Amino acid sequence: MATESRVVTFTNTEVIEALLEFCAQSNRPAPEGGVRQITFSNDRQVKLMLEPEKGDAPLSFYEHEVAAALILFCRKTGIPIPRRAAKSLQVAPDSVALHLTIRS
Repeated sequence: MATESRVVTFTNTEVIEALLEFCAQSNRPAPEGGVRQITFSNDRQVKLMLEPEKGDAPLSFYEHEVAAALILFCRKTGIPIPRRAAKSLQVAPDSVALHLTIRS
């Protein structure tokens, strides 16, 4: 059985944009005045924290929320994401990669 794999890589700026849009669409509070820093952890699952410019408490996003935000970003920007693809995230210091695998 053949397998198709794709990787869509997002810069940290695109990840922040995607998460802010995700906050707006899910009625979740978003940092006002911009984001000062984005940090990642990978303890059992990917977790991302946005640190607001104004010194408010950081916002945490778990792997499924980051994935949902990136998929919404892809829809908004016209990047095709197959619905039936298995999806996973990989974090690097300056990017996040969305791995897509489709089994035929």
